[in-house]
Amino acid sequence: MSTVKIGLTGQNATSLVAYAQALHDKVKGNPNFATPTPAMADLETAIGTLATTNAAVDANPGPVEHQARRVAMAAVEGLVRQLAGYVQAISAGDADIILSSGFAVRRKGSPIGELPRPTKLESLLTNTTGRGSLRWQAEYGADLYHVFMSESNEPFNWQLVGATTKSRFNADSLEPGKFYWFAVTAIGTAGETSLSEPCRVMAAA
Repeated sequence: MSTVKIGLTGQNATSLVAYAQALHDKVKGNPNFATPTPAMADLETAIGTLATTNAAVDANPGPVEHQARRVAMAAVEGLVRQLAGYVQAISAGDADIILSSGFAVRRKGSPIGELPRPTKLESLLTNTTGRGSLRWQAEYGADLYHVFMSESNEPFNWQLVGATTKSRFNADSLEPGKFYWFAVTAIGTAGETSLSEPCRVMAAA
């Protein structure tokens, strides 16, 4: 089973514009991805905002301009992670489908069998308004984690909201002060695990 290489490591604000734009151009209109998540219009808007803030920093590198660029960069990174999760889910581990999205494929490690589902999922304190911050115990052999969110627990209605190679994740643009439920799966060479135990998280106000 092939897994998406998210490709954000080492990206600066300028290179991220080009990288995200290349993903946008590969996914938009691609028959493999009929209803991409996030919407390509949202990704395009976020890329444009980041490009604008990059230009503002070049013209007047003050603290306000740098802060605006950091916010714009975080928004694009969040959407890229969300897109990586969508591509992984749609591809079902098919390397050709992953590559058609513009993402690279992670190099496969040695098969170690089926992974246990992630454990010790917990919320972290954050001062960023509208953010839910999570971490969990890393699983040896996991190439990627999928993060799912539900706005209710009676019943749960899990929606894939992102992917990460790390054992932590920030969900942004949530309603401040509202409770959400999250769960995580791990993906390795033998496939994807079942969902972790859910964790209730209140978005920072």
